Amino acid sequence: MKRLSLILLLIVCTVPSAWSQNDLIVSQYIHNRFAINPAFAGCREGLSLFGSFRKQWSGIEKTPMSELFTAHMPLKRENIVLGLTVYNQNIHQSMNAGVMATVGYRARMGEKTWLSFALQPGTSMRSTDWTKVNTIEDGDLVFSENESSIAPLLGFGVSIYNNNLFAGLSINSLLVSDDFEQRESKFDPANSTYIATVGYMFRLGDDFKFQPSVMASYNQKTDVTADVTLSAIFNNFIWANIGYRSIDEAIAGLSVQVTPQFRIAYSYDFNFGDLNGYNTGSHEISLQYDLVYKVKTVGPRFF
Repeated sequence: MKRLSLILLLIVCTVPSAWSQNDLIVSQYIHNRFAINPAFAGCREGLSLFGSFRKQWSGIEKTPMSELFTAHMPLKRENIVLGLTVYNQNIHQSMNAGVMATVGYRARMGEKTWLSFALQPGTSMRSTDWTKVNTIEDGDLVFSENESSIAPLLGFGVSIYNNNLFAGLSINSLLVSDDFEQRESKFDPANSTYIATVGYMFRLGDDFKFQPSVMASYNQKTDVTADVTLSAIFNNFIWANIGYRSIDEAIAGLSVQVTPQFRIAYSYDFNFGDLNGYNTGSHEISLQYDLVYKVKTVGPRFF
């Protein structure tokens, strides 16, 4: 019974947060910063394709699972950047999905530094199948139908980056809808989610580099959460990282640059807070393919 109560609590707490913010938990943002900030579109200097799958809180039934796909690239003129994001999240009997396009402009701030701005319009789709809820009595009309809705999204981001430094600030959606039916979406930056990122690549010879980075997000309903990550890169082939998330989670990850264009990555999140003992952690795996020539350095194209 205690286990069942915890599951129900997780569902009740998680669904409103995800639906009101259109956010996904992404542990591998260090490999794909475009997923959290549209202004990083084009930073890999070619068409970059990224897909990931995440299973949250393994060991507990019907906890969140999410899929994410992104594509982004600069145009031949280099200053104009484009992108596409598609995501899907399933939480128990509920689904939250969205499609967003990105268009941005970047300007050189030196020989190797870019300053970029981007808009990200899109739409979100939400649905709940109440018939999948187990009730004490059959025939309860409250749990006999489905609910669904569609609402517009409008994100914004700004970033600056070069081969060593990156920093950015993004807003996931300037349009906010408070109720499930999303009858009215309004321009409300105060209730949006703000995400800031910063990191720097230190180079200790040709074969070893390390990169400390921080991602922090803020929303009036959830306050501030932060990820602190330390990554080590060996011979431009192995990328290992450890991190801490301020909701009592530790993160460990490993990626392999299989070819100059193709990379596979895995990360594991371990909760050492109140959820410890009820789950075996969260798993995330991703594949990335870049339609560019051989990667010679670990810089913006490793975002």
